Amino acid sequence: MPRYWIWSFSCRPAATRSVCRRKPSSCNRLCADLVRPDSRGTVRSSLGRINRYPSTERGASNRIRPLICRRKTSMSDKINVLIIDDDRFVQKLISKTLAASGLSTRTADDGESGIAIAQQEQPDLILLDVEMPGINGYEVCDRLRSLPETQDIPVVFLSSHGTLRERLQGYEVGADDYLVKPFEAEHLLARINVLMRYGAERKELSQRYQQAQQTAIIAITGTSELAQAMHFLEKSLSYSNFDEIAQGLFNTTTRFSLECVLLISANDELHWFSSQGSISPLEKELIEMNDKESRFFDFGARTIINFPQASLLVKNMPLEDMDRYGRLKDLFPILLSAVNTKINVLATQAALTQQNHELLRSFSQIRGSLYHLAKTILVNRDHSNKLLQDLVHDISYDMMRMGLEEDQEEYLLHRIDSAIEEAMQQMDAGQEISEVFYTINHNLKSVISNQESLVQAFISSQASESTEQSEDDSGIELF
Repeated sequence: MPRYWIWSFSCRPAATRSVCRRKPSSCNRLCADLVRPDSRGTVRSSLGRINRYPSTERGASNRIRPLICRRKTSMSDKINVLIIDDDRFVQKLISKTLAASGLSTRTADDGESGIAIAQQEQPDLILLDVEMPGINGYEVCDRLRSLPETQDIPVVFLSSHGTLRERLQGYEVGADDYLVKPFEAEHLLARINVLMRYGAERKELSQRYQQAQQTAIIAITGTSELAQAMHFLEKSLSYSNFDEIAQGLFNTTTRFSLECVLLISANDELHWFSSQGSISPLEKELIEMNDKESRFFDFGARTIINFPQASLLVKNMPLEDMDRYGRLKDLFPILLSAVNTKINVLATQAALTQQNHELLRSFSQIRGSLYHLAKTILVNRDHSNKLLQDLVHDISYDMMRMGLEEDQEEYLLHRIDSAIEEAMQQMDAGQEISEVFYTINHNLKSVISNQESLVQAFISSQASESTEQSEDDSGIELF
């Protein structure tokens, strides 16, 4: 039976190698596989079935079809395939057929060079021989799967061994498919088509997953930022002074990684606060001179948020992340609205407290004045009573020296006694006045005591709420 030496995609029957179009040395290198037709005229090699044609003794000019048929595929994009095989002949056969189908190929003679090329060029598909010198195909695939540049590249094993154990070993190291020689060209191209579609779907799913993950991260981040703002709103109810308001606001903005300056205007006074501890004169001028009618005043990475009683300068807005930038600008009006409301509440409380103190002071003064008035009235009554008694005594003594008739003297003394008695009766009404003054004084004392208790209870409740909120900070669970 005649022998056939494969050369490229054309062979001629011959008894010697002299019919090969290349020199014998070149032919020995390139034409590595010797094939023979079987009894039915089918030519076979270690690569698989090549062609079936009649008796080769008569058809000296007949050509053998290539191992992989030249066939148009549905893959319109340029697909890069890396062939890792120590057999140069197999490399050329597969490369030319894939090139005819519109695929781009690159070859490697051993596992180490194949890994290096895969890392550098990152092909779309790797065809990997199992039995190679040095590291075998299983070790190559295992290393490819451990490298971040190549871990997602589909790998197809090409092997003449197809037992279940060998297939399982291939899948265990991360192969995507396993083709056993001999195989049809259409079969290989179909597998490549399937793997490319699978890779495209996996890539699309990965992109969707990343988008969904990014959306979830944005949603979680936004929810966390909103939770921080709500926590500040809850705590702001317990703040009892401007220092606590500023510190609470800065605690929230620090969690947002922001540096801020706060201006509070209350009772015609300006109160300055900074999350960094110091405020430059330029920052004060920027806040004082900006347009208060505008809610936001943006310049570069800085933003000023204005409210009637408060203005906040943010010195490092995240311009590199516009989604976060927008979320923060949505949250700042909520935070500053709570600050502005609390400032008004504290100002009202301060005014009411001041008014209460003034009222207590007035009540105390009235109470003291009434006490002194009642005391003066009582002293004057006693003094007047004594004066009248002295007057009666003096008149009686003088009338004895005036030489009046007895009836005249009695008449005058009677008139004087009647007048003195009436005056004494009028002065005795001072006791009633004293009792009235005592009642008024007692009532004022009760009002003052109750008012002082009310003010003290209010101050104590404010301090207690502030302490409780501070103690509860560690137990707050932000969603």
